[in-house]
Amino acid sequence: MTKKKSKKQNTNDLHPVPAFITAHPWITIIIVILIGSAMVVTDAFLGIDLDTTIKNFVVRSGDTANQVEGILTAIEDEVYFDKVTWDSSNDVQVQQTQVSGYIQLYYECIDCDNLITSEQLERIYNFEQKIINDEDYTKYCLKSTTGDCYPGSTITSFFYQDGKQVEDIEASANVLYNYPGRTSTYLRDERCDTGFDDVDFKSKYVSSIYYFGFPLEDHENVNDEIDEQNDKLEEWVTDLIPDLADDAKEDDFEIIYLGNGVMSMAIIDIVIHDIGLLGCSIAFVWLYTRFHTRSSLLTTLGLLHVLLSLPMSYFVYTVIFSVEITSILNCLTLFIILGIGCDDIFIVLDHWKQSKIREEKISKNIYTRMNWTWKESATTMLITTCTASGAFFGNIASTIPPIRYFGIFTGFAIIFNYLLVITWFPAIIVLWHRKGEKSIIYDFHTADKLSKLFRIIFKKKSKEENHSKKENQEFQDLELKDQKKSKKKSKKKSKEETSETSETSDTKSVSSTRSGSDHRDVEAIQTKANRSKKAKSNQGVDIDQLRPFEKYFYSMHAPFVRKFRYVIIVVFVAMAVVFSIQASKLESADEATNLFPDDHFLYRSQEVANYFEANNYLPNSYFQWGIKSLDREGVDPLAVEHLGKVIYNDDWKPNLKSSQEWVIEFCERARAEFDGSIFREGQGNCFMEDFRDWVTDEALAGGTYTFPVEEDEFQPLLNSFTNWARGAIVAAEVVNAQMSLPTSYENAIGFDRDTGELKYYAVEFNMEMSNTATALKQREFFDEIEEFLDTINKEAPEGMDMASTVSWSWMEMLTDETLISVALGTIFVSVGVAYLIIVISTDNIISSFFAILAISGVVVTIVGMMVSIGWKLELVTSVCLTVIVGISVDYVVHFCHAYTISSKDTSFAKLRDAMTNLGISVTAAAVTTLISTFIMFFNWSPFFTKFGLFIWMTIISSALWSFFFFFTLLLYGPTGDTGKLSLYFKRAFMKKSYQKYLEEKKNKQMENQNDEQDSDSEDDDVSTDSKHLDSENFVDIETMPHPEELPKKSKKSKKSTKSNKKKKKKDSDDRKDDSVSSNNTRDTSSNSVSSSTEDSSSD
Repeated sequence: MTKKKSKKQNTNDLHPVPAFITAHPWITIIIVILIGSAMVVTDAFLGIDLDTTIKNFVVRSGDTANQVEGILTAIEDEVYFDKVTWDSSNDVQVQQTQVSGYIQLYYECIDCDNLITSEQLERIYNFEQKIINDEDYTKYCLKSTTGDCYPGSTITSFFYQDGKQVEDIEASANVLYNYPGRTSTYLRDERCDTGFDDVDFKSKYVSSIYYFGFPLEDHENVNDEIDEQNDKLEEWVTDLIPDLADDAKEDDFEIIYLGNGVMSMAIIDIVIHDIGLLGCSIAFVWLYTRFHTRSSLLTTLGLLHVLLSLPMSYFVYTVIFSVEITSILNCLTLFIILGIGCDDIFIVLDHWKQSKIREEKISKNIYTRMNWTWKESATTMLITTCTASGAFFGNIASTIPPIRYFGIFTGFAIIFNYLLVITWFPAIIVLWHRKGEKSIIYDFHTADKLSKLFRIIFKKKSKEENHSKKENQEFQDLELKDQKKSKKKSKKKSKEETSETSETSDTKSVSSTRSGSDHRDVEAIQTKANRSKKAKSNQGVDIDQLRPFEKYFYSMHAPFVRKFRYVIIVVFVAMAVVFSIQASKLESADEATNLFPDDHFLYRSQEVANYFEANNYLPNSYFQWGIKSLDREGVDPLAVEHLGKVIYNDDWKPNLKSSQEWVIEFCERARAEFDGSIFREGQGNCFMEDFRDWVTDEALAGGTYTFPVEEDEFQPLLNSFTNWARGAIVAAEVVNAQMSLPTSYENAIGFDRDTGELKYYAVEFNMEMSNTATALKQREFFDEIEEFLDTINKEAPEGMDMASTVSWSWMEMLTDETLISVALGTIFVSVGVAYLIIVISTDNIISSFFAILAISGVVVTIVGMMVSIGWKLELVTSVCLTVIVGISVDYVVHFCHAYTISSKDTSFAKLRDAMTNLGISVTAAAVTTLISTFIMFFNWSPFFTKFGLFIWMTIISSALWSFFFFFTLLLYGPTGDTGKLSLYFKRAFMKKSYQKYLEEKKNKQMENQNDEQDSDSEDDDVSTDSKHLDSENFVDIETMPHPEELPKKSKKSKKSTKSNKKKKKKDSDDRKDDSVSSNNTRDTSSNSVSSSTEDSSSD
């Protein structure tokens, strides 16, 4: 009963959370394990669906985006174009007759300049025969209605007949080059590179393409279990083509491929490789953390809770936010959380170690130690958690889904890491402490030895430490000297047969009369020892028990910052100005984000494709009627296959004769307005013009019609026209038909799958703009087209006044503009939120303002560095800018909070206190973050490599601005009640409470003054510039003079001082002899002095 009562009393005045954790560590651990396991099991059941495309990195809101993706949705999900092979009665399509995939092959001659030779073509032919002779090829090839596989559109098909190569390659090339119709166009523009001409007929690169058809066997149509059909095709392609290409590769010959499943396969391989490097990153972090903590138990279980925060965040991501697809951006969270998690581990552990050398009420037992550790670390980590997660949550405002959900996923990972580090990790520390602070599992003693060796090699005594020890030694020498002289005096007194009391009194009398001596008396030493105890109770610093890094911050870094404060401010302000100028030059990128390294086959495929004229296309602009918008409600924003439900315009009246004529007039006016400026002159496809020509041709239309056709005949005839155009084009593509055909309008005209009703149509124009145009150029074109539409829609007939422009270029434009606005907006919002959180947590507007200045300096520096090394604003850069505040706030916020809660009286003392307490933790956190992201430099994907470089720039910049600029500002930081927001609030709105506070403050000041007067009367002979502690080296850092403030002596003055000391010593000895000789005559006086001294001493 007594023990229980004692234990309850120990936890009576403690915070309930650390008290519970300390009393029940195993229960705490079990609770965390149960909750974490439930989340992990749920995650495993739901699975991880990684998005292996970059199609999601576009804007998903606004009228323009909804109309663009509305047409895409209508094309893929809701409309059809081809009835040639469609049996509408039972919704069944003939097997493998619908083009549903392809494999594009590029052949490169590495050490030669021509592949149009007999030897090279034979090599290509043999490779392609391996594809079509594969046993499963017939299961996926595009087939005709008779069931035969169409031959591929290949380079060899021009030079082989019945499996035999033509005799004269150059002569055949000459004939084909000048052949009328599409054959020569196919050969020149699509199968040979731009260097192929009618002079030498050479081509360094050639290409082939094979088409695949759906529905596959056991499927009724292309939409019947479409995912399963795609998976089968992709599996066959990725299993066959890469192996064949690797086998055919030689020193002078390479095959590069694209097609179904290839992109996903490549991205998954890169992600697996790069995430696999995370294991190396964790290993390096484990070793450094083990070196810092000197415990395998704390290191292993600490990193375990950091990693556990990821599946817990994924649970919220999938279950609460109902997001089923994981963006590739979320992989970056692994590296981010490692740095933040290790930072929190060091904060908690270093506070725990410091609690051991604190005053007795803190270091008393494990309960008081954990109580102080938990409250101090939980508070400072809560601030950084709120600022960091708040910065990531700021991405919710982004209209680009991957960025938005990356912010959500990372923000919750930071929050769960915080919850675990204030519950799980303290429980582990308690168990570790109860085991004698030794690891339960195997400890690597080598790390301990290295740590000790490091301390021995790099341990340098600080000036304050040496100064303190020197004076303590002087006190000890003085006491020993006094003892010797007392004995000598006692002998002389005994010879004169004086009493023992008299001898002691004489000795003290002699001691008290040494006003001219260079030492202090024993009573002063005793008084100083008493003061040392008082200093210890007031959180004095025990220098001997500080670790090397703590000593460095205490005795070297803080004085350095104070000494060179003006230089530091000038340097950092100049740096901020320079980088601000550079940051203002940030501009949009003129090319898409590259996910692959330069030597990767997919990057090479994009590079090689540009050598073919057919791929140097111009962006298209469609003018569409019929689609109003896209309803995205209840749709996973990361699901590319399901963008939403199309909202069609019920007021559209396409069947009217006036509507048919208006479309042709619209095309004519658009050409007149934009040909040669916005549109490429002479190019563009106006389906209504071709329909007019087709319907009036009796042979093609199968009847006699006039244009415009009757309202009830328009849709059936348009449907027939569409089928005819598309069927002819497909036949021409797969057999290289030598004929000129009209454009296929499969994307421009759409009918409802069930009813056959016309749902929308569009006219197309090629824009006079590069496909790599910047957002600024795209915006210029878009605004001019929108102005044209505003005018012409007002003149349109009834039911046709809703024309809108649709182009993928507009999606790129909106995405680039959003990347800029969201990045800049997120930075400003994050900085504002960070300032608000810091002000609320520290209750001081001045130190918070200093913190925001430092954080802003970090942001400006990093953006300026990005521009300086040639970065432009694209996907990765935008992501970096959106998270820049979240990553860079931690160090500044840690020191700001530590400065605010310090009990010291002066700015310098508070600053040095903050440095000593948190300097080592922040340094260790910076090192672990750099180590964990260093491995990213070895990633395959430039996406991850670039982000790793960004982390390095951020951490280094944050450390420099924190350890120098922010520390310099804190030299002028607030002390006492200066800058306290709560006082300003009380003075403005709670005047009675404020008056009460002033009275309490006044009474406290009077009590302190009385205590100081009592203390001064006890030892008025002790100077304030030597207020040192006892032999345990406790130093009051508030009042102890810094070594720089002590007068420095020159060599000459030192010699003079030495000679003066010798002279003074001689005079002192003479006076002592005189004093001894006259001692008998002053016996009565000596006794009285001795008596009074004893009384004073006893008091």
